[in-house]
Amino acid sequence: MNPLDPKQELTKLERLSALLREDYSEVETMDTPQLAQYLDNNKVDMAGPQKRFDALLKKAKARRQLENARARRLQAGEKAHQLLSAGSTAVEVVRDRVRGMIEKFRQHDPDQALVYAREFEKATPEDLQILEEDLMLLELEQPDNGTSDKQNPC
Repeated sequence: MNPLDPKQELTKLERLSALLREDYSEVETMDTPQLAQYLDNNKVDMAGPQKRFDALLKKAKARRQLENARARRLQAGEKAHQLLSAGSTAVEVVRDRVRGMIEKFRQHDPDQALVYAREFEKATPEDLQILEEDLMLLELEQPDNGTSDKQNPC
């Protein structure tokens, strides 16, 4: 059996429209069971158009879901890009601060600064944070040109 021709389906819809106009039915006021009974009485089969409508509706929903997923993916990508940009900027700021601290140590103790410089070269972003904290603690422990000795007479 051949599948239904779209032209025949359109003819059925046109037939339905003509039926509704001919007998002056108030289809707007009919509820679903009344409308189904009316169509059945007039031998109008709506299974084909209903299947096509359902298929179109599924496709539309699928397209909308894909569009929403694409939009969410683009937003997530944009957000990730912003975070990575901010993160790389933050890492560079920490890297610059650690470099400056090592330079300060190089003035007081070049050998110790060389050890820190080696650690700095192989440091990951997480290691940089720890290295910065360690260097800050070491800076606090170092006497500044004897000023801490003057404050502590002991």
